[in-house]
Amino acid sequence: MNARQLAARLAWLSLAILIVIVQAAIVEACPTCKAGFGDRQADAYGWSIIFMMAMPFTLVGAFAAYVFWSIRSKASAAMAAGSDEAVAELARRKSASGVPTQPPVDA
Repeated sequence: MNARQLAARLAWLSLAILIVIVQAAIVEACPTCKAGFGDRQADAYGWSIIFMMAMPFTLVGAFAAYVFWSIRSKASAAMAAGSDEAVAELARRKSASGVPTQPPVDA
């Protein structure tokens, strides 16, 4: 690269940096950065972000609670009915999924 090409690249880089510096005063930032804390719009913006971040956890937690409640209620209904068939069916399902139904016996 000769000196003329280097000077041209340096001139373009300087021009780009100058444009970024000049335009930075015109560009608006997010409401929190622009107005600071305590402004109603900035507070609303912050709360909306908090709710958006909490939504996936709420959905997954609600689904897990529903699954837990569903399994728990079926098991308790089977035990309350006293049906040996229902209890045996639960034991078969547990053993098929690899869950031990009896505690280990020490030899």
